Amino acid sequence: MQPFHALLLLAVMATLVAFAFVVRWERARYEKLGKLSGWRRVRLASIPIALLVVALVWLPARATSGMEGLAVFYIMLLVAAPLAWFGAHGVVGRMASPPLSLAESAAVAASPLAVGLVAVYVAHALQTPVWQFLRSMGLA
Repeated sequence: MQPFHALLLLAVMATLVAFAFVVRWERARYEKLGKLSGWRRVRLASIPIALLVVALVWLPARATSGMEGLAVFYIMLLVAAPLAWFGAHGVVGRMASPPLSLAESAAVAASPLAVGLVAVYVAHALQTPVWQFLRSMGLA
């Protein structure tokens, strides 16, 4: 395995562990509020919602040829995807029992995005020191 692939694997594993801690913290928070069942329904609905949002962005972009397809992709990614992501979580939160408020549903929807953004920031910040370490070890 190349050092780059090992670094990617390490970053993905660290991100998954961080997300597991966030989910455990969320679970404890909603359990204290007495809304554990509603939280669980919204959290589990994130998987099909993610697939729906990917299809919402990808399919119109693929159906449009040329540079217009790229424009459609960016418009859908920056406008339609966030509306669909947070809107669908809000709908599922309202239908859950006990129902979650719009702010609670938005917090559940935002947590994977926040973990991903933090992971990207940390990976970017650590890129130079890690490569210097690998070079000093003779691995890169």
